[in-house]
Amino acid sequence: MTGLNGMSKATRFAAALLATVVTTGVASTASAQTAVTVRMDTFFYGSHVPILLGITEGIYKKHGLDVTAMPGRGSANTIQTVAAGTDQFGFADGGTLVKFVAQGLKAKQIVGMFQTTPAIILAMPNSGIATAKDLAGKTGGFGVGSAPEQLFAAFAKGSGLDPNSVKRVSVDLPTRDNLFMQKQIDFSFGYTVTQLPLMQEKCACKLITLPYAGAGITAISNGITVGDDYAAKNPAIVRSFAQATVEAINAAVKNPEKGVDAFFQYAKDTKLSRPVVTDQWLETIKLLHTPATKDKPYGVTDPSDWQKTIDALVEYADLPKGAVTPAKVATNEYLSEPSGGAKK
Repeated sequence: MTGLNGMSKATRFAAALLATVVTTGVASTASAQTAVTVRMDTFFYGSHVPILLGITEGIYKKHGLDVTAMPGRGSANTIQTVAAGTDQFGFADGGTLVKFVAQGLKAKQIVGMFQTTPAIILAMPNSGIATAKDLAGKTGGFGVGSAPEQLFAAFAKGSGLDPNSVKRVSVDLPTRDNLFMQKQIDFSFGYTVTQLPLMQEKCACKLITLPYAGAGITAISNGITVGDDYAAKNPAIVRSFAQATVEAINAAVKNPEKGVDAFFQYAKDTKLSRPVVTDQWLETIKLLHTPATKDKPYGVTDPSDWQKTIDALVEYADLPKGAVTPAKVATNEYLSEPSGGAKK
């Protein structure tokens, strides 16, 4: 009996020890996941597909990150919260970032996504507008503070259009879009990755689009932004987030349908339809490179593209000349291992 009782005690002790080891191991694994937030530019829409895929498919977790994505209230607000450290990462507009950096804000884009500008002019199919020169004499809704409208003079110059030949109605953005859908104005402004799929669903038609990129405008737009202070203190975390995001972009490009599935799995309260989200992501894919980056991995931006973006804002958006350089607003360093060599 004594031997059996001894064996029982030993067994119980071993089981307890094993349970402690297992529990400790689980706790260690959980603690290895660094919790970070990424703030979007607005409500969730199709361009966010890679980020949400990275979360739902465990891509970020594989890189040691527990990521929470949250909707935003405009790129300006997102950039400010990131620079302040309220959010660790943000998905925001490059042109807006340039303007803030010129004012002294410290943040950089570390993964480029909308490298080709998504800005467009929209017209109804029966509007008589087919080219930029057809805008002469037509009435457009110019949204107050909207980026495409601020660069309309650049679009006109690149298209051979006299910008003074168009009639302007100055309105807020919701009013602009409503007037356009009601055909009370001849043309409007927007982006291929947001308004275009939405408006085409509403009108059940294929809208005429005049891309800013077609007028020779280089204006880097959205990508992943991080505050300089956070990046300096947490370079390994920033590198992990950047490289995981690029991995997620590759996965979503390879399998767009799976990416859209992930969108609806995460953004359960979205009001967007699946066709709209799908079109938004497919339009985003078209913007992931410029001629300067076409042979480079996703996410890598080129200083020459940033300089053209800065130059356009100096000429057309009152950015002080010399206030910003490409190195102040963007870096590719987190897309590479410390020893070098960008990950594909």
